Amino acid sequence: MNFTSVDTYPSFKECYSIIDKTNKTDCFRTTIHQKIGAELSQFSFLVKDTISETITVNVIINSKGKIILDDIQSSENITTTFSTLDSILKVSIQNLPTIYPAIKRGIPVTTKYSLPIRIQLKE
Repeated sequence: MNFTSVDTYPSFKECYSIIDKTNKTDCFRTTIHQKIGAELSQFSFLVKDTISETITVNVIINSKGKIILDDIQSSENITTTFSTLDSILKVSIQNLPTIYPAIKRGIPVTTKYSLPIRIQLKE
């Protein structure tokens, strides 16, 4: 049994009816990025210098479809400039709509995803 792949990827309601595995994964990733991006755009950040960096947000989607922030990998610059980014991302992830969990051999399973998020801010 291959424990690194699933038969059906997690999905949001709008992606659920997609049959093709690749298209379903793309829909999930696109939707989660859009929803987190929309949440982040509600906040104002003041910066002294232009910032253009990518952070990695690791999330766990458990077998019940609950999404949990696992950790955030970012540079020291991002960490010091945006001290509240961790808590904002945590709230953004908690506000995501229900997710259908991944399926392996007909059983809902827990999965972990790494989501790159581009942070671009200008003075």
